[in-house]
Amino acid sequence: MIEEKHHPNTKWYLSGDLKIRQQYLGDGRIGIWVSIQKFNVCFTMIMYDFIEWCKVLDIDLEFDLTWKNHRGFVINSKDQVIVLTEIKRFIDINNIKPSEADEEFSDEEWYS
Repeated sequence: MIEEKHHPNTKWYLSGDLKIRQQYLGDGRIGIWVSIQKFNVCFTMIMYDFIEWCKVLDIDLEFDLTWKNHRGFVINSKDQVIVLTEIKRFIDINNIKPSEADEEFSDEEWYS
């Protein structure tokens, strides 16, 4: 994944149609939101057991709604690099695709 954009406390990563928004929450934790083709796929990832996947890797990952009530994840900042890698790997292995039930992000909202 490449870093697409950077603002204070927020970074955006890109790999093809996969985008990740990462926001530092100020307490040693990071919020993460995952988008494929502008659709939030975090709920789909949960349905495919992404939280359990992370537990096996000893990554403490929690479901979160802090950013504009969008589904996302919260991790400890020490796990940042491995979580970015594991998100991409999990999506590739499970062939995660957006569905009509997923929330769609506008560019203004995603990059806010």
